[in-house]
Amino acid sequence: MSTISVNVPEPIMSAIAERAKISGYEDVSEFVSEFIVRISERQTEVEKLAVEGLQSGPSEPWNGNEIEAIRTELKSKHGS
Repeated sequence: MSTISVNVPEPIMSAIAERAKISGYEDVSEFVSEFIVRISERQTEVEKLAVEGLQSGPSEPWNGNEIEAIRTELKSKHGS
């Protein structure tokens, strides 16, 4: 395994250390490593979905009712 060194301001380091502790990680290094793995996995997933979207054929514009239905659903899930 390789090692990198990153300098961060103390308030950020304290926040990272606290998050690592709350999340049950042994130390900050383990927490940051896991976080990087998750970001990488999510990036791969987003790229796959983008390719699927591009390969799915031409798109059709949404009408106002469809957009409003999406807006309503998001508001019910996330408030506002």
